[in-house]
Amino acid sequence: MKVSIASIAKVRSGIAFREAIRHIEGAPIAVVQAGDIGADGQINPSELLRVSAIPTQGGLPMLASGEVLLQSRGQTYRAGAVPPHVGRMVATASILVITPGPSIRPDYLAHYLNDPITQAELRTRASGATIANLKKSALEEFEVLVPSLEDQKKIVALGETLRQQSRIEDRLAELRRIQLRALLEERAERNRGR
Repeated sequence: MKVSIASIAKVRSGIAFREAIRHIEGAPIAVVQAGDIGADGQINPSELLRVSAIPTQGGLPMLASGEVLLQSRGQTYRAGAVPPHVGRMVATASILVITPGPSIRPDYLAHYLNDPITQAELRTRASGATIANLKKSALEEFEVLVPSLEDQKKIVALGETLRQQSRIEDRLAELRRIQLRALLEERAERNRGR
């Protein structure tokens, strides 16, 4: 079944920082910027900038475990689920924050949004002459395939298995290149000794 994101989730924008974000070691609030969402959809809390205060009026729009963050500017719209037990964390304005409802798993939604076909579709919905920008309204209208929760779990598990297999294959290829280089250097050294 294909449904709009607005019918299965709430979408909000991140916080606009008026000045450059300055890291304060040990500060209580972690800040997720667009570049902090990895190509694999992972967000590493230990690598985030930290601040002591954020520029907002009223309540703090803190991120919750299970929310999905989506880059909203540029040519790539990577998505990642907020990991559990992250403490106080906020997203910048270059990120759309998606709070999934009960019919969709956060990890499945992030997986679906990171799919190459979905990425191509998102690019067609972005606007802007200089820097493409995916607006909140365009994302809310965007339709996603929503299988059963059990099938979503299986799809995410298969996707993780394929990513892990790809990482292993990349590492194996790297080790083969190192082995080939070592052989080349060994043979060159042996020939120099003749």
